[in-house]
Amino acid sequence: MAARFATPSQGSLNSAQDKSNGKKPIAPPPQQQPADPLLGRIDLSFNSKDETPGEDGLVAEISASVYIGNKLYTISSGGSNLVTLTDWKDPSNPEVVQQLDLTGFFTTSVATFGNLIAIAATPDDYDDPDNTETPQSQIRFYSLNPSGKLTEVGVVNSGFLTDGMRFSADGRQLYIANEGQPNDDYSIDPVGSVSIINLSGQGGNISFEAVEISLPDLDADGVILQGSGIRFSGKTGVTSSFAQDAEPEYVAAAGGYLFVTLQENNTVARIDLDTNTVKAYIGLGWVDYSKISVDLDDSDSTFAPVTGQKVVGLRMADGIAAWEQGEDVYFISANEGDAREYGTYNDERRDSGLGYASVPNRQNLIVNGNNRNEALVLSNAIGHADPSNDFSFESGNRAGTPVSFGSRSLTIFDGLTGKLVWDSWETDSINGQDYNTSLENIAQFAGIRDDGRSDNKGVEPESVAVLEYNNRRYAVGSLERTTAGDKTVDPNDIDPVTQGGLLVVYDVTDVDNVDFVTYQQVSRSPEGLEVIGASQSPTGRLLLGVSSEFDSNSVELLDFGALLGNGNGTDYLDSTFANPLNYQTL
Repeated sequence: MAARFATPSQGSLNSAQDKSNGKKPIAPPPQQQPADPLLGRIDLSFNSKDETPGEDGLVAEISASVYIGNKLYTISSGGSNLVTLTDWKDPSNPEVVQQLDLTGFFTTSVATFGNLIAIAATPDDYDDPDNTETPQSQIRFYSLNPSGKLTEVGVVNSGFLTDGMRFSADGRQLYIANEGQPNDDYSIDPVGSVSIINLSGQGGNISFEAVEISLPDLDADGVILQGSGIRFSGKTGVTSSFAQDAEPEYVAAAGGYLFVTLQENNTVARIDLDTNTVKAYIGLGWVDYSKISVDLDDSDSTFAPVTGQKVVGLRMADGIAAWEQGEDVYFISANEGDAREYGTYNDERRDSGLGYASVPNRQNLIVNGNNRNEALVLSNAIGHADPSNDFSFESGNRAGTPVSFGSRSLTIFDGLTGKLVWDSWETDSINGQDYNTSLENIAQFAGIRDDGRSDNKGVEPESVAVLEYNNRRYAVGSLERTTAGDKTVDPNDIDPVTQGGLLVVYDVTDVDNVDFVTYQQVSRSPEGLEVIGASQSPTGRLLLGVSSEFDSNSVELLDFGALLGNGNGTDYLDSTFANPLNYQTL
């Protein structure tokens, strides 16, 4: 399960005022840009259910912040029953204020607007195969006062296994992705859906009205199929509709539309917010690894990218962000990839058991989960009008081009036409010179690429945020898998927990000329990204919040201006890893 989204703190639905003095909170004058982008870090391991540093207590996958009483608070969740509130009025010395124990539930996401906090909670027995009916998730709403006290103001049922959430720009709606993944033995496949909770009132008198948006079948009237590579799978005899097969992950709103990633389907659903209906399914396509220099072999413990490997990487996006630009609407996806493994159903298999030419023996490929001898391959129908016919299953003679999980890239799409606009595997032309600014090469240059992931989704782009700074628009992507399990990293060079994760920054002001800017090492396994505007910041400057899972269990605040000026981008572009003559690009 990938339950991940964080949203910027904004004005307040139920009063943007500081209740201690009746006035709106005022951010301090902007401080001078710091030399080090990292302003502060808090390790929540000691506050996890394991109470042991270094253990995965699942408390910091996603965070969202509240600025009230001229203080910044952050609420963090991450797959356990615990939700942690921290005080960041002094970013260099954050402190735990409170921890909620939602016994009987595990939390998957948080979102904030003003001093209103939404927490997604799912019953612990959601995936219990002994259940005859799958229990629904719920959204618990809390208000936060300036002293850091949380008060519950409402509970609303949502769909099955709530994942990403975000508030609308005016705070009057909460958009929710309900993943609806199967139970442990795949005997039940709940429907995936999108919920919208309408909020009205203020203070302690907020009213909630929930609307659930169903995901129609691919051939439903009024639904346009765009892009390429729309995938339908699922367990025979259990999964009978596209809504069951779909597993919504993240949500992003722009231009009157809600964009929802359906990761396992390699699809983004476009929902019209005027009618609350799905208008299009956008297939996200794939990256052809035969055309680029990519390392798909984990057996050599070295970075050895080559071209000519006859296999493609299905994008299968997890995180997403969207924006309007003039009359256009764009979204950018973080293309992680994800397999399904429930009981006897497993749709991934090593190539050593399939025998494709020009594919490393240990490369993980997509197979038919109902018959694992059948591999997913590109079909002869590519280029036809129906993007759901781009794949077929192959057994016996291995002549087709097999398909793997994830494309190890970030990608921009036109949100209205579904057209692919840019991918981070493409040649990056900066000031008349061409570069390779692929995520894999950047991670290798940073010294924290994990060769043990070469055969399976690589650096795993997890989430992405888009923000504006000094009249430019930037996209920040988090790479989930870097130093995890990597034995080649010298522990004397970096701390694998506090420096083992990676962020990448691209300038997307001109979507037809996207440029790499820089990278930043952060705590291991960064999941959630949160933009904290200057008016909501204790430093009076634009901040980026990063939440990291696994053994880091941390929340970090970075000064975005200092991040842009950290010098890492220039150093990378001067390296051999950025030379497209050495490493082929699209």
